[in-house]
Amino acid sequence: MLHVGFWLSYLALCILIEYMWVRVALPNEPVGELLPHIFMAPIFTSTPEILFAYYMLYRGSERFMNPAVPHWKSITEILVMFALGVMAVRLTTHYVLGHVAYGGRFAETRIWDPNVILRVVLFLGFSSGIALSIKSFRRQVASRDRENALMREKLSTELKMLRNQLHPHFLFNTLNNIYALARKKSDEAPEAVMKLSELLSFILYEAGRDSIPIAREVNFLDDYIALERIRYTGRLSIEFTRQIDNPDQLIAPLLLLPLVENAFKHGISETRFDSFIRMHLEQKQQHFNFMIENSMERDKPAATTGNIGLVNIQRQLQLTYKTHYIEISETEKTYKVSLYINLDSYGKA
Repeated sequence: MLHVGFWLSYLALCILIEYMWVRVALPNEPVGELLPHIFMAPIFTSTPEILFAYYMLYRGSERFMNPAVPHWKSITEILVMFALGVMAVRLTTHYVLGHVAYGGRFAETRIWDPNVILRVVLFLGFSSGIALSIKSFRRQVASRDRENALMREKLSTELKMLRNQLHPHFLFNTLNNIYALARKKSDEAPEAVMKLSELLSFILYEAGRDSIPIAREVNFLDDYIALERIRYTGRLSIEFTRQIDNPDQLIAPLLLLPLVENAFKHGISETRFDSFIRMHLEQKQQHFNFMIENSMERDKPAATTGNIGLVNIQRQLQLTYKTHYIEISETEKTYKVSLYINLDSYGKA
């Protein structure tokens, strides 16, 4: 359809030019009598132009761009075909237009008039040049689309790998918690197993989606925190406040889990005294804020594996949200992470 539309537009342009020229050359002729000739002339003269344009589209330009074909061969072939095209247009114009279309009104005495040849060269080059430009533009657009598709696929694969990396990391930490309860012969071990099954159900059936409602992400965190409460009963103060304008607002899944895991693993389990975790989640329109602060002991040796979650979430944010920032601040006794996300920037990174 693109080809048909292009050549119909080109023929319409040629018919318009032909009409303007004929009205100047034959001002006294009735327009009604000239219209059939005005339509016939461009159809005959444009046929060689169309044939040469398709030669350039599907052979001439392809051979010229093919490194296996010497340039001098492809250029020579193009020049020969161009000369044949000029000859075809001139013969058509001289014999068909001069003697048939206009009934001898414009009969030419010189078939190879240099001025006329120059006009033919310009028209032949113009039509094929426009066709080649459109083809080149479409190729560039298609190439850019392919590159963008490959980049999106690559980023999507990396994002899935990052989320999958969280699964064994999360499972390892949680099983450690349940193991600790079992070692103590705690009556809460069965409840912990049930909580774990709920968390795994979320990871299996919802975490693989591109986005989920904020309410589901918060419910997941609540379940995870409940599981941790079982382990740290008596020596842990947890505060989790939230202000959510729209619980159905979408967010990428498992973004907050690494931060919460990090607070429990490296803030609480490595602290000898009573500890705390404070969390505040706020969503207003497209603005999302999450703050988590936990107690810590400065004299404890720095953990080398605790950065996995933070590195993971930072990379997830880079791949998912264009507008975001994450700030980490430490004091002698606290560790705090503040996260901001513009939810409308999802998929624009």
